[in-house]
Amino acid sequence: MPVRRPARRPARAAAVGLAGVLLAGLLPACAAAPAGPDPGYRLPWPGGERATVLQGQHVVDGLGACTSGCGSHQDEDSWHAWDFDLPEGTPVLAARAGTVGLVVGSWGADHCGGPSPVTDRPRGYTIDPTIGNQANLVRIDHGDGTSALYLHLSAVDPAVEAKARSGGTVARGELLGRSGRTGLTGCRPHLHFQVERTTPADWYTESLPIGFGDPDVLARTGDGVPLEGAGYVSGNGPATS
Repeated sequence: MPVRRPARRPARAAAVGLAGVLLAGLLPACAAAPAGPDPGYRLPWPGGERATVLQGQHVVDGLGACTSGCGSHQDEDSWHAWDFDLPEGTPVLAARAGTVGLVVGSWGADHCGGPSPVTDRPRGYTIDPTIGNQANLVRIDHGDGTSALYLHLSAVDPAVEAKARSGGTVARGELLGRSGRTGLTGCRPHLHFQVERTTPADWYTESLPIGFGDPDVLARTGDGVPLEGAGYVSGNGPATS
């Protein structure tokens, strides 16, 4: 039987060297993260549109062999993350309401790459061992000790950058930015999404298990957890309750 990795607290240093970081405040986490699916989340792109899961949560079979999330999601920080195949420029929407806690929007849309050379280098490919810290992102603080990370954006919406400075909030379904390929992507556009433990001044922390409440996801998975290789129609939009 496939087994999803349990959440574990990682031992890692806070990420540094992020240019253009905007912090709304350095407030400590106030509660333990919830365990299990949360139907309050919606897929982070416009309702009615379909996207495929390029890489899912880290899953191993009964023999310990990886069956999902076998690329960059084997690190415990991203065990419970998804990479969604969103074309560059796709609107990225808030999956859940919260406070704009941190924004990085200073990198050019073509600033992408990896730690080593590749053949047929894509446009803008940068070889840099720290390229993972060179991505545009938004992190939304849910106020319960958890935050949602939206990573590899081509651009952050100016209104969201302003809210990062003022400590403003966003509603579920509100535009955060546009999908892209900045950072450690090999220059392939996609959206990395994870819910993580809120840690002051650190944007990439322990990922936490959640599920989505979109009707298409629930109808096909039961637990609201999108599966690697499958495509799902978003049910995102303003919350009605």
